[in-house]
Amino acid sequence: MPGAALDIPVSAPRVTATLEQTHVMFEGTPSTNPLFAYRLAIPKGWAYSAQFGPVPEGPFASQGLGFMTGSARSGAPVVAVTVTPIPFEIPIDVWVRSSMTAEGWTVVSARWFPGAKGLFFDITGTRTVNDVEEVRRTSVRADGIHVFSVNCLSAREHWDEAKEIFWVAHSTFQLVKPVGTTRMEPWLAASADRRPDFVIAYPMSWSASPVEKAPDGASGLDVRLLDAKQETLLAYLQVQAVALEEGEAVPSFDVLVAKAVKRLGSAGFKPAGPPKPTSAGDDPRAAAVDGWLGGLVGTGRLAEADVTARLGFVVRDRNVVTFLLFSPLLADDTLVALRAERAFEIARATFELG
Repeated sequence: MPGAALDIPVSAPRVTATLEQTHVMFEGTPSTNPLFAYRLAIPKGWAYSAQFGPVPEGPFASQGLGFMTGSARSGAPVVAVTVTPIPFEIPIDVWVRSSMTAEGWTVVSARWFPGAKGLFFDITGTRTVNDVEEVRRTSVRADGIHVFSVNCLSAREHWDEAKEIFWVAHSTFQLVKPVGTTRMEPWLAASADRRPDFVIAYPMSWSASPVEKAPDGASGLDVRLLDAKQETLLAYLQVQAVALEEGEAVPSFDVLVAKAVKRLGSAGFKPAGPPKPTSAGDDPRAAAVDGWLGGLVGTGRLAEADVTARLGFVVRDRNVVTFLLFSPLLADDTLVALRAERAFEIARATFELG
């Protein structure tokens, strides 16, 4: 009913009650690459096509693997499976959210779920095209350097009849022969060369080296992303650990923020406004980090560029660890911004004291 709240189910009791009679486990094997074969449950009688129209070209372009629908009427529910090659570490949840937003969708729900073969990120958005309200529910999961998406779309007027069918498609999707890793590129390890000594992991496309002039009682690593010619710095991450002195209290979050903001200024960063604390929605993987105190993100100018500055703080065994990241704005260089955010997450998640 127009104007009614959009119900986004996370189960399908009506469909699953008769699943064996109404659905089939469809297996699609693309002729362009049999290694992309997949399975998912769709209603019996739905038509399948491998044709999506023009074949996309260029790096990181999505390729259609299969298109399924039960009707040719306008706005009828459809399920489309696509694959996108992304040979660099990025946060796929942030990637799909930014992609949908760029296409005009307003995100109304987004979260991770367990699927048939591991976790998938599920996101739902709405938009109006030619006075017709559309609903799209997409799920994404990484398998090696490929991100596989299940895209379910219908006009709003057909949503209620399709919403459980869509959920079943998302939750049953699996690859026939998966690579079996969610890492999009290999990770390397880097170690600080002074106390407090620590180790982190970082994507292979980045480089890492110890901070040359760390202050007394501190150690650090510089992690850099350079261009293909290894000449231009695209993004920069620094991890610094400071040992608390005997009897010294752990600084408050506000004190750490004040010190970090001063460091940003010393590096030449001119903020466009006060940095904002990151929420669980902004940074969903932070909660799993041992000793996580919180983070901040803001934008500003560094040298001649507009950049995003991201900060994060961890306390571990009386050591205060600061993660500092400079990267392009998401709107200016989406790929580098996503790679930088993921490098920040990987370093934070893998940080270990020596």
